[in-house]
Amino acid sequence: MKKLAVAFLILALAGSVLGSAQPSGADGAMNAFWEKFKAAVIKGDKEAVFALSALPIEMEYGMPRIRTKAQFMKNYKHIFAGEANAAKCLKTAKAELDSSNKKLFTVGCGFAEDTTPADQPLVYTFKLTRAGWRFVGYDNINE
Repeated sequence: MKKLAVAFLILALAGSVLGSAQPSGADGAMNAFWEKFKAAVIKGDKEAVFALSALPIEMEYGMPRIRTKAQFMKNYKHIFAGEANAAKCLKTAKAELDSSNKKLFTVGCGFAEDTTPADQPLVYTFKLTRAGWRFVGYDNINE
């Protein structure tokens, strides 16, 4: 009986260790999306970034939602190269899965002019949609 209990314990521990080493389907999909999105922003590929977005895109206080591709292209510089230097920030930024809603994750950036940003008030929001993960919001939480 002891041998059976020990064997069961070993299998349970091995399963949890192996399970934690492998990302789940959602985590793997999120990471794959994040790498693709980050690469598109770093390259400045507006078309690819738009293809990885879902309309409407929520904007910071005082700005209307982006509802069309034309509006997205017009606001691209403001979102990714205005207050933030997203191409630089996203190289090292970490995606944070929302603990209360596993279908959302955010990425924070500091202001472009900050050389050593202590905080990250510029927040990019991503949502798991029927089409997969998509960029859905940009906010300056200081406003």
